[in-house]
Amino acid sequence: MRQKIVIALAVLLLAGTLATPVQACPERYRRAQSGGPLPETTMHIVQRGETLFSIAQRYGLTVDAVTHANAIPDPRQIYAGQRLVIPDGRIDTSMEEIAPYLVQAGETLASIARRYNTTWQTLARVNGLLSPNAIHAGQVVQVPASPMGVGGGAIHIVRSDDTLLRIALRYDVSPWMLAANDHVANPALIYPGQELVVPGQRPGLLPMPFASVEVQPLPAAQGTTIIIAVRTTEPVTLDGRLFEQKIHFAEEGGVYYGLVGVHVFTEPGLYELELAAVDGAGQQTMITTGVVVKAGRFYYERINVSGSRADLLDPATIARDRERFDVVRHTFTPERLWTMPFQRPCAGSISAYFGSHRSYNGGPYTSYHSGVDFRAPRGTPVYASAAGTVVLAEPMALWGNAVAIDHGWGVLTGYGHLSAIEVQVGQQVAAGDLIGKVGNTGLSTGAHLHWETWVGGNSVNGLQWLEKFSPWPEQLAIGG
Repeated sequence: MRQKIVIALAVLLLAGTLATPVQACPERYRRAQSGGPLPETTMHIVQRGETLFSIAQRYGLTVDAVTHANAIPDPRQIYAGQRLVIPDGRIDTSMEEIAPYLVQAGETLASIARRYNTTWQTLARVNGLLSPNAIHAGQVVQVPASPMGVGGGAIHIVRSDDTLLRIALRYDVSPWMLAANDHVANPALIYPGQELVVPGQRPGLLPMPFASVEVQPLPAAQGTTIIIAVRTTEPVTLDGRLFEQKIHFAEEGGVYYGLVGVHVFTEPGLYELELAAVDGAGQQTMITTGVVVKAGRFYYERINVSGSRADLLDPATIARDRERFDVVRHTFTPERLWTMPFQRPCAGSISAYFGSHRSYNGGPYTSYHSGVDFRAPRGTPVYASAAGTVVLAEPMALWGNAVAIDHGWGVLTGYGHLSAIEVQVGQQVAAGDLIGKVGNTGLSTGAHLHWETWVGGNSVNGLQWLEKFSPWPEQLAIGG
């Protein structure tokens, strides 16, 4: 039996398949501790168009069984490429000896194992993981129910300018105790990247100066906003990178915030978030963690444009508008002028939702609706959704008469197809100020407002900003 399992795991590893957490049981945990054989499971990679019901039916299981085995909070929220454990029915779901644990940014299987006084090999066996690196922030893994046995403490990762004495002084412990605890034979022979357990300290999992990193929500859907909140032990200069794009951070209340817009066409999967902090002495510390993107739910629309407006679909015309918007939509100002939630920009019902994949005049679905459309009569007042500075107020080819407002922290809103513009570039506006009137200018098939929201240069679903989408830092709903 053990040979069969080893061969099966080797085949999965060669195929590049990574396991997801399974709902383990006391018997499973005891077998993992002893190195005994585990119950066999099957891995299923979700295909486009599949539902949890169809998958469960395929394997002769119930939806509840598959949901429970994979700790899925909402059975409706599965996505193409997701890996599901298909239980064989012999797994006991009792939680007497183990408990679920939510992986935080920067954690590894080894650091979690140290926190619970076990080994990463044990956790890998319990959770059906093929590699100690196959975990990411937001993932749920099974751990012993009782945290921190003997030998616990804070984890300090040695930096290039560290000495054992300097580390001991930082944590107010004896350097000899530190050396003895980590079996350091020669206190002068420590090296950058070495992990030291500092006795008597609260468990810590991130290298100094990082104190904590929160990434919400996880997984992130296409076309939504990710919030990254970083706390440090001292003031730093912080930069980040995700989706091969730079993340700008702004400090407020001792917390560094970075906002990332997930593009509609970002492929679902696991992406690496890089964070780099430079302290006052010029020492740089970098950490990485995984961010999971799931598929969004979007409509498909066919739009027919006739007459003189059909000329607006010319690629050269589209490119000129895009270049003009590129000048403003990547704007980042460190001052936050907005508060949550944003205000609705005008009266009227929604006639087109964000993210809808579009075909123009019978062509392919190669574009998408980058905003939210509000149907309203010509001349209906249009208001600023949040406080900010007007950075664009001019006629455009596709948008017609357009206004764009910079709200700070890389968040901007745009207002298109206006019949009249009531503001000018450089003007400061408050939430609810009149900025224009609904019209039918540009590439439009009727009077309406095209309302767009940009985060970090990417268009995101503005409806998410009309409410305090969960989880949202409460402090960002005030001030500004």
